[in-house]
Amino acid sequence: MPPNVETETTIQRKLAVARDEGQGAPRSILRAMRLGLARAAADTLDLSMTVIGATQCRRTQDGLQDTVPQDRLYVLMSGPEGLLGAACFDRVCVTSVIQQQTMGTVFSVPEGERAFTGTDAAMIAPLIDAFLPRARDLSEAVLDRLCLDGYQYAIRAEDRRNLILSLEYESFRLFDLTVEIGGGVAQGQITLILPDQPEPADETLDGNSEMSGLEKSFGVMRAELTAVISRVQLPLSAFAGMQPGDLLPLIGDKLDKTEVLTIEGKKIAVGRLGQCRGMRALRLNERLPELEPPNPDAGFSEHGTPETAPLTLVDPDIIEHSSSVEVAADTLDGGDMGRVAGTRPLTETDQNFAHLSPEQAVAEISELAGLPAGSDELDTAG
Repeated sequence: MPPNVETETTIQRKLAVARDEGQGAPRSILRAMRLGLARAAADTLDLSMTVIGATQCRRTQDGLQDTVPQDRLYVLMSGPEGLLGAACFDRVCVTSVIQQQTMGTVFSVPEGERAFTGTDAAMIAPLIDAFLPRARDLSEAVLDRLCLDGYQYAIRAEDRRNLILSLEYESFRLFDLTVEIGGGVAQGQITLILPDQPEPADETLDGNSEMSGLEKSFGVMRAELTAVISRVQLPLSAFAGMQPGDLLPLIGDKLDKTEVLTIEGKKIAVGRLGQCRGMRALRLNERLPELEPPNPDAGFSEHGTPETAPLTLVDPDIIEHSSSVEVAADTLDGGDMGRVAGTRPLTETDQNFAHLSPEQAVAEISELAGLPAGSDELDTAG
């Protein structure tokens, strides 16, 4: 075999081994970002954006103060389970994206120190929402896919300090990307800050596989709720003449009394409208604690006013008839009781004479009248 043929065979064998090893190794996260950013920019903005340099490092939350670059457009990204990530774009990237969206091409970026605004963040948001999912799908390592999973644009941070204060996690992965824009017209910098999540534990070892399947089923369920801010009555002519963009007047402050309706139109709750991390949110109003049922022994009615017993005035000079009859029942026979009951109620004087004989009663009456004893006999004799 000639020497040159043997040399070519050896080189081919080494190249084949290297190629096989490269195919067996998982794709790195930096390579996935390079491919994902190029595809996202082309599909979303029709813009040529190529990563020509990429580095990554890990930093704790305290270490972000020395790592996050200055003078950037700072954007917060909402992630799974309430996690927050961040993206930092330099002025060249922001201006190039705006030029592509407004004029369809990228020019040389003019120098200037214009402050970034919320409009700039809104223009860059489609690129963020398209970039991270593509990079996640292209990643092959479990931790890399977990790091890129579920993030999307949330809100613009006012400055670097607010961005760092908003990021709450133990450790972060920082990715610095140097991009070439418009086929070499401009060159910019992009920095991604994502929570460094640990590898999830094997659910089969914990015996939670069934629960995980149940949680996935709940996540698929869809519940449509409608928030009714206000109910406005309009004439039919005004309603028929409405156009897109017309304003409707709201009567009174209704944002804190927003009704939540089901798909059937049934009112199930009342809440207040607001924002949470840049997204529209609805907080349900707390119900007042229900009052305990009134205790009848406490002397209170259902409306909380004290119950009053019927007022009875007792006059010591008035003799109760019922008691008089009861006393007479003990002292009189049946005939007398019938006569008394048929004529008038017994008085105290009747009670005093009830137990006297007729002669004793006459003497008692004469004494009360101031007559001498035996006056009736004298009058009778005369």
